[in-house]
Amino acid sequence: MKKSLFVISAVAAMLFVASCSGNEVNPLWGLWTQKPIFGPKTELMFNDDNTGFVFVADTVQYETTWTEDSLLRVSFFEASSPRTLVSDDFKSYRVTIDGDNMKLEEVKTGKVTQYSRYVE
Repeated sequence: MKKSLFVISAVAAMLFVASCSGNEVNPLWGLWTQKPIFGPKTELMFNDDNTGFVFVADTVQYETTWTEDSLLRVSFFEASSPRTLVSDDFKSYRVTIDGDNMKLEEVKTGKVTQYSRYVE
């Protein structure tokens, strides 16, 4: 319940700030959900301040920082204190967003994962 309230508040605040600033909203911003046939649900949150979260089975698994130019580059940190980088390198993805669907293709491995925009 707390996570849902946090996510809804974060998305609402992000959309409010974006609408007031007159700048375009990055289609990547917000919460994305993957519901695989087997295994736990995974959610990715991309915030407008280039931070984010990875939720696995409704639990924060990682905190992230990200940058985007021709590729999306994401660094993953343990969701604990002190903040510990998961690996010495970031992961790079090719991103395709089509409406409420997002495809991430990991550059190094070619693995493709699809997500849907979270809509309550």
